[in-house]
Amino acid sequence: MSLIYLVIFLVGALVGGVTYRQLQGRRVENIFTSPDTDEADELREEAGKAVADRIAKRKDRILQAALEQGRITNDGVEDLFCISDRTASVYLRQLTEEGRLTRQGVGRGTFYTPSS
Repeated sequence: MSLIYLVIFLVGALVGGVTYRQLQGRRVENIFTSPDTDEADELREEAGKAVADRIAKRKDRILQAALEQGRITNDGVEDLFCISDRTASVYLRQLTEEGRLTRQGVGRGTFYTPSS
């Protein structure tokens, strides 16, 4: 029985060694390190536009919810999109800086109302 295990081990080691030698020196091409950087730049630009569009749509939905309810809180934004507290805060701060929302209150009682 141990002779069978020994033969299986030797065959496996031989096949593994041959495979290693055949693959040695080859490398996997990566689109971001390939000579065709134009394609990578186009993909990055397209991804950036998609993210910017998604953020703009979310901000519009936040503003719409604030208009419908008269106000919105950080927790309300978190629940609206299932996002983190930090991300909701960023969206609300950006909308405030853009003049689309007005911050009311301080601390836990903070809420945002649509700007007139």
